[in-house]
Formats: sequence, C-alpha cells, structure tokens
Amino acid sequence: MRRWSLRISAAFIALAVLVYGADWLVLQVREHNGSAHGSVIVDKADVVNEKGGKVEYYFSPPQPTPCVRALFPHQGQAACWWLARHSEQQRIMN
Repeated sequence: MRRWSLRISAAFIALAVLVYGADWLVLQVREHNGSAHGSVIVDKADVVNEKGGKVEYYFSPPQPTPCVRALFPHQGQAACWWLARHSEQQRIMN
C-alpha cells in the first residue's frame, strides 16, 4: 500500500513539473512572437478597520494591471485568466 501511494505521489509531482515546464516553454514562444503579455482592468479597494467595529473603504480608480497569458503565474505577474476572474481586489489595512 505504501509503495503504491509513493508511486502515485511521484507520478503526480512529475506531471505537475511537466505541465509547468510546458507552460513556461509556450510562454517563451509567445514572448518571441510578442503576444505573451496582456493587461486586465482591476478595481482595487483599501479596507480599514476603525474603532467601534466600523469599516471604511477607500476605492482607487480602475487601472490596467499587467499579466501573462499562461496557465500559471510567471515573471512576477499573475495569469490573465485568473486576474480577469478576480478583477475586484481588496487590501485589508489594520
């Protein structure tokens, strides 16, 4: 049983490394063609907890945020598909 679970774990890790490597390789090809990067309009808000249990919101104007057209985040940028689904972001300030 233990051997079987180790083999399954090793296969899963190998598959994850293979998929990430293929994603990186496709990103490099897209960079060469000039279509690797994009931008998504993101609404950002700062949430401030005040005394007495009150919450204050400070909204920033929507602004384009750079992203990469890939499955996973690369080069310190989020994936465009993920950023498009999470276009409203809040930062909690204490």
